[in-house]
Amino acid sequence: MKWLIVLISATMLLCIVIAYSLIDRSDAKVPTLKNHPNAHWSGAQDGGVFFEITKKAPPDYYVQVRYESGDIWSEGWVRYESKKGVELATQDLLGYDGGEDVYLQDGTALKLEPKSRK
Repeated sequence: MKWLIVLISATMLLCIVIAYSLIDRSDAKVPTLKNHPNAHWSGAQDGGVFFEITKKAPPDYYVQVRYESGDIWSEGWVRYESKKGVELATQDLLGYDGGEDVYLQDGTALKLEPKSRK
């Protein structure tokens, strides 16, 4: 019985070591765009988008959403009025699923309006 417990424990330890060695470790390098150094990556290894605020006229901000390649996916003006008077920063932008909504870190959805607004 004692040998059985030792054998099972050793087998479990071996399985844990093997499982750990098979885990895909990734470098934590955040993607960047050479031609758009102010663009902020929001995503993970399986995909995401770059956000860049290219014009500011608070409370209006011109946001460009870019694919991983750097090509424009969507762009337009958003209106962001902070209760604390803080300006919108590129790092505040979290997600874009297509359509007209850009999502902030706090879950707020901002409407992208056509680029001819201003």
